[in-house]
Amino acid sequence: MHFILYGTLPALDVFNRPKWAYGLRIHDACERRGRFDAGEFVEQFGDEGAKDGYCLYKVGCKGPYTFNNCSKQKFNQGTSWPVQAGHGCMGCSEPDFWDKMGIVHEPLGDRLYHTAFGGLGSDATADKIGVGILTVTAIGIAAHAAISLIKNPKE
Repeated sequence: MHFILYGTLPALDVFNRPKWAYGLRIHDACERRGRFDAGEFVEQFGDEGAKDGYCLYKVGCKGPYTFNNCSKQKFNQGTSWPVQAGHGCMGCSEPDFWDKMGIVHEPLGDRLYHTAFGGLGSDATADKIGVGILTVTAIGIAAHAAISLIKNPKE
């Protein structure tokens, strides 16, 4: 349909899936993401955190490892999606879903997957980029301070 309408093929991810649907992780567009960032997690289904809309990662949500647009498209004619209904993402759109995502109601913990680029997953890549930027910034600040001292020595 994209080719018929626009005369080009849509942008694709490394698994040849259209980026408009698979460009972001479930985690990136999740309405519970703020709870994740704040460290507020459901410890078991039915607890107070579950009632208050806390993050479902500790009860098995695979959103940080799954690329899809479920939170935008939703299911049942746009009514809801699993995380909104209180169940974590199962990661069903990922390659080798049954083998890699393991048991549905257990978190993956610190497990990182090898990506098509040979890395250890998007989280590891983001960490490396962050450390690189921090290092360059620190070097820049130190160089600026040294140059300022040389140009304007205190008397």
